[in-house]
Amino acid sequence: MEQDTGPRSLAAAWGLALGLGVLALSATMLGNAYLATRVEEFPRPGDLLFETLPYVRPARWLTVGALVVGFGAFLVDAVRHRPRSIPAAGCVFALMYLCRAVTMVLTPLAPAQGDGPFVFSEQQYGMFPSGHVGAVTLLVLLTPTERVGQRRLQVATAVLMVAGLLLARGHYSIDVVGGFLLAYAVATTWRSGRLFRRLSAVTGR
Repeated sequence: MEQDTGPRSLAAAWGLALGLGVLALSATMLGNAYLATRVEEFPRPGDLLFETLPYVRPARWLTVGALVVGFGAFLVDAVRHRPRSIPAAGCVFALMYLCRAVTMVLTPLAPAQGDGPFVFSEQQYGMFPSGHVGAVTLLVLLTPTERVGQRRLQVATAVLMVAGLLLARGHYSIDVVGGFLLAYAVATTWRSGRLFRRLSAVTGR
């Protein structure tokens, strides 16, 4: 978001963002539940980076740190400098996760990790594309270019995220690439004001 055009009504903008967020969360949970019933059928693709890089189990905590630092810094910066743009950012995240929920069901892969849940107790079965990478990519893309220090921080957290996912076998490398491309596509389409015109008319871009 290079410019904060601002919503016409903050109440309507927040309502739309929250509604899309609930829809995205519901779709993700339903998709994961469906995949859990068929996980034994899914292929486990070969991954050259898995064969090259060492397996470092503690590296999974890099992903948690990257999310906490990335989202924390983004929200603090947004509240201080562009608070009216937050609902629009929420809509972009929700749209990305909605697209991911559909894609992960259409392209099921066996979980990359071989020793149980990645971080939390509930196993996640949606591999492609990576929602983790999609999220940190959006944090970079939605940070205005003039916020140089903030953008560099977001790039650093994205690098940590990718390193943690690959070293700890949280996602296949194709999932990482897919997450980046999905986030880029959604953010670019939102900024263009074409496909999501009716939504951005409510929240601003």
